[in-house]
Amino acid sequence: MATTDSKLLGISKAAKILGVHPLTLRSWAEKGYIPHYKTPGGHRRFKEGDLRAFLAEMNQDGAAPTPESLAHQAIQREINAPSARKAMMAQPVRQMEISRDQRDRMRSTGQEMLELAIQYTANKSAENALEQARAIGRTYGVFSRRNGLSLSETVATFNFFRDTIVEAILDPAANITGLDASTPQVYHRLNHFFNDVLLTAVQAAEEK
Repeated sequence: MATTDSKLLGISKAAKILGVHPLTLRSWAEKGYIPHYKTPGGHRRFKEGDLRAFLAEMNQDGAAPTPESLAHQAIQREINAPSARKAMMAQPVRQMEISRDQRDRMRSTGQEMLELAIQYTANKSAENALEQARAIGRTYGVFSRRNGLSLSETVATFNFFRDTIVEAILDPAANITGLDASTPQVYHRLNHFFNDVLLTAVQAAEEK
């Protein structure tokens, strides 16, 4: 009899364990967030042990995982081990001579930006969310300047975080904002949010 760790599940059952839509799990599997296997027919299979470990990691504070918290975890994994498509964009931050504490801070900043972007997109305390995001952008710009990043490297690293966050928010299966991600309004608000933060970061990076 197969053990819990070795038991293989189809995508529907695996998604049910995580509490997300199968499309979300498929997207995360393709990006390498969760280990999976493919049958000769091309169907994805997941070890129940891997799924439980993923949930346990998310549940360390005792709170039940939610689609939003799982999106946070997906972003964390993308930052730690970006997909090949984003590896080049992530290269500047990996080359910086910074401490582990500073790297941890950059990772947590990505999660803070996700929360603020969700607030702004959903029009919940939008101006306050944007002001907090500008402060993060300003801090990032100063940080990049002090660590010797060129302006192009500063923008590339910012866009790495931006793309990862936007993909999480616009994922229709996860629906972490509660809004229809296919509407132009959501896309335009996200663009305005990140363009504003990027401009603030660049201005701070250019200061002498």
